[in-house]
Amino acid sequence: MTEQEKKIIRAPIACILGHIDHGKTSLLDYIRGTIVQKREAAGITQHIGASYFPTENIKDFLAKSKKEFAEKDIKLPGILVVDTPGHAAFMNLRKRGGAVADIAILVIDITSGTQSITWEAVKILREKKTPFIISANKIDRISGWKSIKDADFLDSYNKQKPHVRDFLDEKILQIIGSFLEEGFKGIDRYDKIKDFTKKIAIIPTSAKSGEGISTLLMVLMGLVQQYLTQNLKFSEGPAKGVVLEVKKEKGYGKTIDLLIYDGIIRKGDNFIVGGLEKPIKSKVRALLVPKPLDEIRDPRQKFDNIDLISAAAGLKVLAPNIEDVVAGSPFRVIADPSEEESVFSEIEAEVESIKIKTDKAGIVLKTDTLGSLEALENHLTKNGISISIADVGPIKKEDIMNANIVNEFDPYSAVVLGFNVPILPEAKEQAYIDNIRIFTNNVIYRLLEDYIEYAETRRAEDTAKELGELILPAKIKMFPEYIFRNSNPAVFGVSVEAGTLKSKVPLITDKGKLIGRVHQIQDKGQSLDKADKDSEVAISIRGIEIGRDIGKDETLFVNLPESHVRQLMAKFLNELTSDQKEALREYIQLKREKEHPWWGM
Repeated sequence: MTEQEKKIIRAPIACILGHIDHGKTSLLDYIRGTIVQKREAAGITQHIGASYFPTENIKDFLAKSKKEFAEKDIKLPGILVVDTPGHAAFMNLRKRGGAVADIAILVIDITSGTQSITWEAVKILREKKTPFIISANKIDRISGWKSIKDADFLDSYNKQKPHVRDFLDEKILQIIGSFLEEGFKGIDRYDKIKDFTKKIAIIPTSAKSGEGISTLLMVLMGLVQQYLTQNLKFSEGPAKGVVLEVKKEKGYGKTIDLLIYDGIIRKGDNFIVGGLEKPIKSKVRALLVPKPLDEIRDPRQKFDNIDLISAAAGLKVLAPNIEDVVAGSPFRVIADPSEEESVFSEIEAEVESIKIKTDKAGIVLKTDTLGSLEALENHLTKNGISISIADVGPIKKEDIMNANIVNEFDPYSAVVLGFNVPILPEAKEQAYIDNIRIFTNNVIYRLLEDYIEYAETRRAEDTAKELGELILPAKIKMFPEYIFRNSNPAVFGVSVEAGTLKSKVPLITDKGKLIGRVHQIQDKGQSLDKADKDSEVAISIRGIEIGRDIGKDETLFVNLPESHVRQLMAKFLNELTSDQKEALREYIQLKREKEHPWWGM
């Protein structure tokens, strides 16, 4: 018998992603709750961070919705749905060569359409090359929709009034349009698709009435069975998995929440898993799964102690020396001691591939898992944000001190960004002492938005302050018909052709002659501090006489110190308006002609 023939089909691993409040958890809870009501304690095993639905129980649910569904030939043993909230968990589901999840369900609220986290989730799916289908959820909220509990989507759709169907069709077209704008060539409602390898399927659903959920399951299982079966073959060899979470469990101490995607794990197995400094070797003391139908997030839940479990599965592992295990890291069972060295090297290489390239000046980044560290580094790099330190774990005093060191090189990067991690008390105290900003969030785009807004605001404030200390370029033209006073002081009308003219700035003619400072700016008898481009105002200058020191029809420039010109050219050129830049260019040319060709360089 060949190695391929020895392999058996495991349950596919599906991950639910989508924007906040679009119904990810409600959708899963509906499936779980309906099957529980149907079969009570039979067959539904909710593992840690995932829910396993055997095919026989799914078929019972399908039969209640539509007889033809239950008659379909389903060869899969079931589905393992990763139900850790949001897409942050999906970032942890990483194995060499791609994602652990075989397929994903992207949930979109049909009434509000795609949102920021929708696209963040889509970006992750694209990066990991994970196929996905779309649940256009909350169809029960469409005005005039008459719900039919647990109905197949098309059965329910065909019984709606024409204007209700038209409105739903319009909402689906909006989703299709937004995906086309993002570069997706093929996307349509599932019943209009002939080749599912070329188009993404949209299945309208309601997590409240159950409509379309049986349809969603049929499309999901059909796609997996038809196109992904090769990916589901695994040998009955040593288990491979990924760490979902490392946490203390009352009565057990430190435990590993694990997702197994290949092979078998047994009580007493030796294993190697990724650690903070290097891979960690340990031994399975116990394999724990929640009792059937227990809510996995219920702190009062009890566990069943089992001897072995095969992929695909979620479970809790008790083992010694796992304090430094990192969430998101690879997990491998060692079946043969001779394989230990190669497995150690493989895990070390996999963890090393996620290590972040750091710079001298950059933000300090802390995340909850290796997966989110990798994803955040990608987002930060694309936004041109440097990283000085990147690590997994809570924000500590040491992180604040490192950010304070960065302050010497780049004050805008002297911050700590924390994704889904706590701030230790001593870190808060040190941040207060060193005046270091800490940004935390459990949504990547919000964390980045908060920091980018802060950095841009600080830069703008500092730029405004520095610019406020510099004399800025301006160009004005005298009105020969508006000479109000020739001298003591000279008062005459001007038009501001470029820049902003301010009082107290020195002026120079376009021939290079110094003529003194602007004493006052007036408009209709009112004194002004400044006059913007296209303003027509009167100005006064002491110590000159019109007709002797200057003519009546002069073009004048603000006389800028050479040091100010250099700063404007080197640091603030992008802060100047187009007319200010033009006035500056003309002024520099004037000075070079009258003084030195290298002036202002």
